[in-house]
Amino acid sequence: MEFLTECNKCGKCKETCPGYQAFLKESFSPRGRLRLAKALQEKEILYDESLKKRFFSCLLCGSCETSCPLNINITSILYRARTESKKTLLQYLFKYFSLYPHIFFSILSILNRFDKFMSIINLPYFNRISSLEIKPQSNSLQVHSKVKPAGRIAIFLGCTSKYLIPSITEALIYILNWLNYEVIVPKQHCCGAPLLSAGFEKEAKNLAIKNLEVYKSFNIDGILTPCPTCAHFIGDVYKELIGEKLKVLKLADLFREKDREISGQYKGNAFFHISCHTSNYVKDSDDILSLLQKFGYNAQKKTGCCGFGGLFSFLFEKQSMDILRKKVLEYEKADMIISSCPNCIIQFKLAMKNKKIVHYAEAIEKILKGAKNGRAF
Repeated sequence: MEFLTECNKCGKCKETCPGYQAFLKESFSPRGRLRLAKALQEKEILYDESLKKRFFSCLLCGSCETSCPLNINITSILYRARTESKKTLLQYLFKYFSLYPHIFFSILSILNRFDKFMSIINLPYFNRISSLEIKPQSNSLQVHSKVKPAGRIAIFLGCTSKYLIPSITEALIYILNWLNYEVIVPKQHCCGAPLLSAGFEKEAKNLAIKNLEVYKSFNIDGILTPCPTCAHFIGDVYKELIGEKLKVLKLADLFREKDREISGQYKGNAFFHISCHTSNYVKDSDDILSLLQKFGYNAQKKTGCCGFGGLFSFLFEKQSMDILRKKVLEYEKADMIISSCPNCIIQFKLAMKNKKIVHYAEAIEKILKGAKNGRAF
């Protein structure tokens, strides 16, 4: 294991770390975890359950890397540290979820019909996810053609969009067709983020290679994904894992290239929730906000973690809910919450069932369809 870093212990990472703010202990801060990783490498300490808890309590949000003056790739160090852990049942569940998401969600959609059985499973957050409407989708190739397309774009759905919020996919396809692009939705695999976060690096590499083979087999201009975690993975993380990545496009750039104007107006109080991966890795929040404003959404820009963090929500449910409650209070006055991340949307839907919460692609689609039908939104 190569964990040694040039951390100068300045502590700037602690100011923005949602994990540290939830636990308020030095060993749960990015700086503390780096020190523990170094001590582990130098055999000053053993890899026990207490140490594992520190490594897995990171939400992998990237805020520490954004604030680090030395640009230390802290999440990569923690990925490697997690790979060395003794695997638990929950970690293996994440492994098979990543490898076989279609089977996983199909089984979950059956099990959630049996309340007594689900109550036996001692995974509260898992039970809440299962209470959502699961919509198993076809995994076959889809092509949405145009007569004289300006180009061809493939969509990488992400598991949340594919199985829990398919309306995001429908919105993206509608928008891309409106921009005169032919749209391809290949057979979908997980991006591999749950695999790597659970400590299965080898399996994550294999999945990355499989995704590369699928998307490189098409003659496309690039890939669009509604999930910033997927965008970060199939771009940045794939490059680290296997030395090659997929070309990820941004919706705002496509609108700029086409320069198609549309008028619309949303008169309610909208908040634009910027996800951690959008803010810290993809870095297109300002472009998305400008696009929303162009389509009539005078949305207030909001940052800060929702508390999801993938595996974090299952391992540290109390802390996940504590982080979420702060955002719920902050968003009380919003008529609509627009997010850049499907996983944030799911997290908010669990806590704010009566609030309108949509992906920015869905918000734009509403305006486009309203304009087409001569209606105001």
